[in-house]
Amino acid sequence: MSYKVRQAVRGDVEAMIRMQADMAWETEKLKLDEDTLRRGMNIPFDRPGVADYYVVEETEEKRIVAMLMTTQEWSDWRAGAVMWIQSVYVVPEHRRRGLFRRMYEHLRKLVEESDYYEGIRLYVETENKNAQATYRSVGMEVEHYHMMKWMKGHF
Repeated sequence: MSYKVRQAVRGDVEAMIRMQADMAWETEKLKLDEDTLRRGMNIPFDRPGVADYYVVEETEEKRIVAMLMTTQEWSDWRAGAVMWIQSVYVVPEHRRRGLFRRMYEHLRKLVEESDYYEGIRLYVETENKNAQATYRSVGMEVEHYHMMKWMKGHF
């Protein structure tokens, strides 16, 4: 099977909606509203700089089989931005084929060649040991921070 990593286009949104709904259910048993997802996933295409999506396309069937979203955080300590990886999902039948590694290497190359980005971060569910092992396998390290939040919504 052949795969290609690329930046997502608006035509990929419906496939990505399904993936995000599946991910929320798999990881947190949350049922997300698809209309809200659709609205939320279209905004970055209308407002550059909000977020970017990257997908893995299975080239024979032209099917999207993995995705992630990136956002950025400004770091005055580094005088540059940190790219945040979020919303990682690989459809079950394509897992354990190195697709996250391909996406990560694509992003790492972008960061290494950039004068703007200084590094990459992500957060991972504390109980998701498989994902943590995957992230370590590409060279990521555990940081000494805890994630904290306040949200207007229910999750």
